[in-house]
Amino acid sequence: MRGYPTIKNLPTAAIAGFPNVGKSSLLNELTRAQSKVANYPFTTLEPNLGVFYELVLADIPGLIEGASGGKGLGMKFLRHIERTNTLFHLISAESDDPAGDYRIVRKELGQYAKALLEKREYVLLSKSDLATPAAVKKKAAALKKLNPSVTAFSIHDSDSVERVNRQLHKLIKEKQGA
Repeated sequence: MRGYPTIKNLPTAAIAGFPNVGKSSLLNELTRAQSKVANYPFTTLEPNLGVFYELVLADIPGLIEGASGGKGLGMKFLRHIERTNTLFHLISAESDDPAGDYRIVRKELGQYAKALLEKREYVLLSKSDLATPAAVKKKAAALKKLNPSVTAFSIHDSDSVERVNRQLHKLIKEKQGA
């Protein structure tokens, strides 16, 4: 069952990406979290936690280029990603260059700690409802060249949210040793 995180729970997965890509919206959709959501960058200033069955998910505030060098509050946010086993990397379908966005965040992760690049990573092309199906397909294909685990989704499309749910349930099974 879904529940509320306790201080003892370390996050299983981090939801990370640029500002305003839908990280808090996804956390709210998957859990009982009530993270602040707004259509402007840096709405989330502290990580938010939510529980999806037995997985603790951490909504990491937006990372920006230069975060690993201390730009913004990036160093503080990158530390939270270190505590997780899995990374859900969100990239907005609204982006003109989703592959470039992916590379920038990966660069920041690697510059902060090479071990962050070793974590299991799922790439989620968020806000797919705000782009044409052809544009979503093209952007997903560009991302799949960099990481084959790309899923396009919108919190307004129950079928695409279900695809994310299946990925999380797979993590639960692996965690249980099934």
